[in-house]
Amino acid sequence: MAVYLVERSVFLEWIGMLARHERVYFPQPVSESSFRFNRVGSRSLLALEDFDDSSRVKPFRASACVPPPVRSLAPDNELLFTFRRDKAGDCLLAPVLDNSRRILAGVRPCDLKAIALMDRFQRAGIPDPYYLARRDHTLIIGHDCLQPCDEYCFCEAAGSLAWREGADIFLTPQPQARLLVEPLTDQGAVLLADAGFPICEDVKGCRARAAARRATPFGRRFAAPLAQVMQVVAGSWDSAVWEQHADRCFSCGTCNLVCPTCSCFDVRDDFNVEDPGSGRRTRRRDACMLEDFAEVAGGHNFRKSTAARQRHRVMRKFVYLPDRFGGTAFCVGCGRCRRQCTVAIDIFDIATDLLAGAGEGT
Repeated sequence: MAVYLVERSVFLEWIGMLARHERVYFPQPVSESSFRFNRVGSRSLLALEDFDDSSRVKPFRASACVPPPVRSLAPDNELLFTFRRDKAGDCLLAPVLDNSRRILAGVRPCDLKAIALMDRFQRAGIPDPYYLARRDHTLIIGHDCLQPCDEYCFCEAAGSLAWREGADIFLTPQPQARLLVEPLTDQGAVLLADAGFPICEDVKGCRARAAARRATPFGRRFAAPLAQVMQVVAGSWDSAVWEQHADRCFSCGTCNLVCPTCSCFDVRDDFNVEDPGSGRRTRRRDACMLEDFAEVAGGHNFRKSTAARQRHRVMRKFVYLPDRFGGTAFCVGCGRCRRQCTVAIDIFDIATDLLAGAGEGT
């Protein structure tokens, strides 16, 4: 497949033209310091991070995308089906599946990994048809990182920095505001075929130059390899660390809501006031850090304490889900939970403290 070397401004113009006949989602400003993957329109402001600019204040930085792009595949308040009773009294259901094609552009490696992990999760057991309908009709344009998003990033430590799985096209920043544009799938190659981009004559050299410019170390590092971190977390059920980090937690659930690998939801049935025999079922995002998340009929709560909920959240990222789906951590090191937490609770700090406690016990 042909690989291209393109000026960044030319590529962004192509995204704008592509959006005239495709549903393209791209990071766009919603406030001075916050971006969201919104659909590109005629007035959209499009920018990619400028790694030639060494200043910390940039028009766009990946960490500004607070809701992760996977939310385009699993939106909040999602309509699942409508229902109505017919004249015979039988209930008729009409599922609402979104099979429309879309393109997610500018997805960073940590979010590529998150989407790949959600693909595995949603296809396992009883597959989720709503997520998969969107995912199977979605093309992804990934974008490499040469500098950490901010001080909270630990994507390399979480095994995410080199992730490419799931991308149809991958962008690697080059000097002089250019991009190496590589199709990774047949669909990606077809999308680029008519773009008119110039062919790259030195793909290996471009990749090497990007690797040489990448920050080292990249973001925060654990004091041990990721596999050891996961083992330590698995063996830390009774650690005092859970109480230490839960002591200031408000149980607001923000960490769950911004996490790209959290997928819990609750369902709601709404009846039409004018026609009680009809209505709709929707699902909304839920959060294991909320106090009533594990409450069941009769009022029993399996995880009443904040520490128990914190432990459950971290165990799912480093133990439970990795054990089921290939061994890699379900924390991708994006730093969103720390970035958005009102009281600065950090999953990186929790894992680090558990590691320190394990070292003291040896």
